[in-house]
Amino acid sequence: MALHGEEQRRLSEIERQLAAENPRLAQRLAELRPMRVSGILLSVLCILGSLVIGLFLLVAAAQSQTLVLFVIGTVFTSVLPTALIWRAWLHRL
Repeated sequence: MALHGEEQRRLSEIERQLAAENPRLAQRLAELRPMRVSGILLSVLCILGSLVIGLFLLVAAAQSQTLVLFVIGTVFTSVLPTALIWRAWLHRL
């Protein structure tokens, strides 16, 4: 979420004050910032993971002839990727 000009200016001022008062703490906080992963990359990885898990479950269901595994595998291979794509598409609107 982007900050407005005044908010960004105030945040920068707080960061400068912290660095001046306690440089060690400022350094530790800077190191704790999470790495940003692209939303598209994360969505693609989730969809691919869902497909792989779903296909694995479908193969297991075919070998063991278990209806529950078949249903869960179908959800993972069709419903979950569709929901993730739908969510990503709606988020862009």
